[in-house]
Amino acid sequence: TIQHNILYRSAWGGASCFCINRGPTSDESSVYLKSVILQQYLFGYELPDTVVLLTLSGKCFILAAKKKVEFLSGASKNPKSDGPIAGVTFLTRNKGDGNASNYEKLFQAIQKSSAENNNKENAAKVGLLVKEHETNKEGNAVIVAAWEKYLEEQSKGGDDDDNKGTIELVDISPGVSFAMSTKDESELDLLKKSSVLSNKILKHGCIPRIEEIIDSEQKVTHEQLASEIDAMISDPSKINLKVPSDDVDSCYYPIVQSGGKYDIKISAQSNDEELKYDIITVSLGSRYRMYCSNIARTFLVDPPKKVSEMYELLLSVQEACLEAMVPGAPLKDVYKAAVMYLKSHGHDSLVKCLPKNLGFAIGLDFRDSALLLNHKNSTPFRKGMVFNLMIGFQGIPLTDEMKSSTNSKSAVKNLSTYSLLVSDMVAIKPDAPEVLTKLAKGVSDVSYTINEDDSDGGESEEDEDDGGDAALARKLQKEEKQGGGTSNGQRASARLAVHQTAAQEVQEGAAERERRQIDLMNRRNEDRLRELAKLSRNKNGDAEADKVEELEAYKRTKDYPDYVQPNQVKVDMANQCVILPISGNPIPFHISTIKNVVLPDPDEAATYLRINFYTAGMALGKDAPGNMVKLVQKYAPYAAFIREMTFRSLDSHNLTQAFRQISELRKRARTKELREIEEANLVEQEKLVRTKNERVPRLSDLTMRPVIHGRKTQGNLEAHTNGLRFISTRQEVVDIMYNNIKYAIFQPCENEIMVLVHFHLKNPIMIGKKRQRDIQFFTEVVDASQTVDAGRRSMYDPDEVDDEQRERHLRKRLNQAFKEFCKKVDNVAKRNNYSIEFDIPYRDLGFQGNPHKEMVFIQPTLNCLVNLTETPFFLTDLADVDHVHFERVTYL
Repeated sequence: TIQHNILYRSAWGGASCFCINRGPTSDESSVYLKSVILQQYLFGYELPDTVVLLTLSGKCFILAAKKKVEFLSGASKNPKSDGPIAGVTFLTRNKGDGNASNYEKLFQAIQKSSAENNNKENAAKVGLLVKEHETNKEGNAVIVAAWEKYLEEQSKGGDDDDNKGTIELVDISPGVSFAMSTKDESELDLLKKSSVLSNKILKHGCIPRIEEIIDSEQKVTHEQLASEIDAMISDPSKINLKVPSDDVDSCYYPIVQSGGKYDIKISAQSNDEELKYDIITVSLGSRYRMYCSNIARTFLVDPPKKVSEMYELLLSVQEACLEAMVPGAPLKDVYKAAVMYLKSHGHDSLVKCLPKNLGFAIGLDFRDSALLLNHKNSTPFRKGMVFNLMIGFQGIPLTDEMKSSTNSKSAVKNLSTYSLLVSDMVAIKPDAPEVLTKLAKGVSDVSYTINEDDSDGGESEEDEDDGGDAALARKLQKEEKQGGGTSNGQRASARLAVHQTAAQEVQEGAAERERRQIDLMNRRNEDRLRELAKLSRNKNGDAEADKVEELEAYKRTKDYPDYVQPNQVKVDMANQCVILPISGNPIPFHISTIKNVVLPDPDEAATYLRINFYTAGMALGKDAPGNMVKLVQKYAPYAAFIREMTFRSLDSHNLTQAFRQISELRKRARTKELREIEEANLVEQEKLVRTKNERVPRLSDLTMRPVIHGRKTQGNLEAHTNGLRFISTRQEVVDIMYNNIKYAIFQPCENEIMVLVHFHLKNPIMIGKKRQRDIQFFTEVVDASQTVDAGRRSMYDPDEVDDEQRERHLRKRLNQAFKEFCKKVDNVAKRNNYSIEFDIPYRDLGFQGNPHKEMVFIQPTLNCLVNLTETPFFLTDLADVDHVHFERVTYL
């Protein structure tokens, strides 16, 4: 930064030190303030009400509140000896003197920096972000507002104080822009990812939506479509993009325009008029980890030949501008290249249709006003810069003669003027610029023909022989319509309709598929009828479950606890209610009515407690008690709700204690409700009958999954008269009845690290606090992780050979023990008139799959597809599989 200051001295205003003052946190429009961007660039965080002073000698002074100083204190430890920062000095906010001593230290640093740089002028030049100076001075940021006023006072001349008039405030915004314009490798990588995100949003979200609107002739306004695009940017999972929503945001509200009203400025807005099927422009920008990108495209629906020619000319102008974007060339050469290309190809009249600037530098700042691609910016391009190149024509006339060959039903007939716009992200490279948004933009890629030309045979031979992309698109559209198009006046999109060849391929196997689908539908209908019959039988029980339980903490005021006071918040843990003082009267509120409770940071005078309640007209959330949801729905049409109550107390002890008690009571109530939900609809199991007077089959030293408590549950598994019993080392008992086992699976240890038996139950049972349908018992043959020392061992090492032999013997012994146990369980069950059969997976038929979040080895059994080694378990009943899709199958 210091070297850059020397190179661009005028951009920094000749300042000997730079003061970056970040005011208070404001609305979303503040994300592009220079101070916010610079803090993100330097610290990776936004630090409101913070003063950062940098001197040319490399010294850094930071004045902030205590918490921010503690957060940034790591920056002052072990500074790089060859780095530009020689040291960091932290100044903590001093409420006693209103930061007067801190301001004096900063002012002394300013004077010292000016003296070190041989400043012979009377006033030391202090660099500020002048545009933010007035806002910060009048803002509510305690530190920054007073500092801005202090600097302004020192910059004014006068005789009252010797220090007055000793500094001069200069603007360093251009210098900041130049310093941040060149991106390093990590920044370029983030900008590429941001560009790919914008590209995919437009390609996989916006364009398919426009095609759907055109095909189905939906009535959608520009505002509605822009809102849908904005939602895709905020949540890329809507178009199946696996990008964390916290990392992405919209740079600006998307711009959608059509119908003859166009504005190709980046500040344009989408209006509330309906989308017309003529010439549609779409602009959108996304931010990925704070780095911005922008893309714009124009879509031509039923375009006249002249419009297609103008669009091809626009693309040619963009190519000419890209050729001018080379390191060392001034930014104004881009605008000059666009004008020269238009004039050299006989389009002088289009020069006035060009916007005032053809783009801007982009990065953390969406639009850097110091690096615009206009006709007068002499700043040179440098390697690592990234620009948004926006080429467009505004207000091009469209005469009736130009529209003569267009179908009378086409919306283009209503246009008298139109605009074209193409915008791409461009990174400056040593040889040639790199376009980061690679979405196709040729005429054939953006043209749609939904109405035939009025004159089927009236086109001249010159038009038919035209070798352009537009003519080729029209020819292909005519050929397709002649083969299978409709003639009933309906819209038929050549690009969007299904091709005849594809339709023929689909019809080849239609009969067989239809027969199979009918069989499957009949089977599913029978299952559904059985479900409906079962539901009708349980109708009375369901009606009782839907009843609303009215809340009643006390029957009368005499039942209030003795410790209730008229002006204090009290919690009755026994009756699950909170007693709140309202106008001096204690009023009880049941704990289930409270949505959350907040204890804000106390001010100098008092402590506050804010309680939010569940109310109608707002999303209750998934954590809302079920009975409370029903109560809100019941009383919403005619009752008034209290949404929020705030209490203030000079004594913090009472409100703090109430906050803790309310939080604890809400936690208990939530835990109780979750347990009731888990235990609901559980089928009552019969009691285990223990085997007596004979030896009980037993497997020892087993580990159970899922665990009952803690990280590991170990114990013994026994087979009794009517079921299995697992007794842990903590004397915890889990009983599995034979008649509740749907599938029993024994998986020997071959290539795995464990041998196991797995039980898939018909009805779930409670394990700990959760319902479980799959229970497994296993023994590890080898440790899941082994320590490998640094020493190298020979393959003929006798100790290693002995270890392998012991492992093979242990594997064989455990497999045999589990196998014999399974046989004994089978015999015990048969003797007591139960049927249980252990299935073994077919390893030879196994395959790799991803049933959850990782690739695992899936094996078929006689009745299931299973993966029992990894958690969560995967077990699918083959009887529930209706369709199997084979992909990339090779027959040998």
